Amino acid sequence: MRARLLRFANQLRESYWFVPTVMAVAALLLAAGMVWLDSHHATDWMDRLPWLYAARPAGARSLLSSIGGSMIGVAGTTFSVTIAAVVYASGQYGPRLLSNFMSDRGNQVTLGTFIATFLYSLIVVRTIRSPGEAAGEPAFVPQLAVLVGVLLVLCSIAVLIYFIHHVPSRIHINSVIERIGDRLIAEIDQRFPVFVGKPLDEREDADRIPEAFRPNANAAAVERRAVIRAKHTGYIQLIDDETLLGTARDNGLILRLQYQSGDFAHRGSVLVEAWPAEALVEDAQTALRTAFAIGSRRTGMQDLRFLIDELVEIAARALSPGGQ
Repeated sequence: MRARLLRFANQLRESYWFVPTVMAVAALLLAAGMVWLDSHHATDWMDRLPWLYAARPAGARSLLSSIGGSMIGVAGTTFSVTIAAVVYASGQYGPRLLSNFMSDRGNQVTLGTFIATFLYSLIVVRTIRSPGEAAGEPAFVPQLAVLVGVLLVLCSIAVLIYFIHHVPSRIHINSVIERIGDRLIAEIDQRFPVFVGKPLDEREDADRIPEAFRPNANAAAVERRAVIRAKHTGYIQLIDDETLLGTARDNGLILRLQYQSGDFAHRGSVLVEAWPAEALVEDAQTALRTAFAIGSRRTGMQDLRFLIDELVEIAARALSPGGQ
C-alpha cells in the first residue's frame, strides 16, 4: 500500500491539475471568508484611511468583472504557451523528458494563480448588491474582498512576469541536462551510500543461501519455495524495500527479487520468491505483492537507468544529423 501511495504522490506531482485545483479551492474559501468579514463590519478601519476610497456597487462590479475576464484570458494563453513548450521539448529532447516538464512547479503555480484569481472575482462579484436591487436589502459592497481582489491581480502580474522568464530558461538544453544530472547524482547518493557494510566471504555467503534458491536445487527443495506473481502488466515503478524487509523479518522469510525498478513485468510473472513456503501466510503475501507499484510507463523515482537513458537520448539526438 505504501508503494501505491508513493506512486500516487508522484503522479500528483507530475500532473497539471492538482496544484491549480488546490489553489482554486483556496480561492473559493478566501472569497467566502472575505465576504463574511465584510458582512460583519470588519472593514470599518478602511474609512479612517483617506487614500483608500470605498468602492461603489457599480464600480466594484465593473472592476471585478474586468479582473475575472482578463484572468481567464491570460490563463488560456498561459496554458497554450505551456503546452507549446512541452511539445517543443518533447520533440527536441525526446519523449522521456515529458514528465520533467509536466512536474514543473512553476508552470503549475502560474496556471493556478490565474484560475484562482478568476474564481475569486467570480464569487465576490455575485455578492455585490446595488440600492433597490433586492427588496428590503440594503446596498452591499464587500470592500475588503474587493481590496484583496486587487492584491491578487498584482500578484498575478508578478507571476506572469516570472512565467515569461521561466519558460525559456526551463526548456534551455543546459538547464534540462543540469536538472537531470543533479537528480541522478542525488538518487545515486541516496541509493548507494559510501559505507554499506563489510563484504562477506563468498563461501560463507553461499552457505547462507537456501537450497531452494541455488542453481542445482532438487525438486524437493524447490517445493519449499513460494512465489508472488504480478496481477497487472506494466513497468515496475516503485519497490517498497521497507515493506519487503519488514515482512521478511516478521515472518522469518528469505526473499529473492526477480525484478528491479524499471523492468517490464507481465501479468502472472514471478515478482519475488520466498523461502520457506510454509512461513508465507496470507497477510505476508498481500504485503509482498503491494510492495510493488506497477504502471504504464517508467519513472525516475527509483529507476536510475531511466535518468541515464534521458541523458543518453539527449546526447543521441544532439549527435544525429537531424539534431545538428
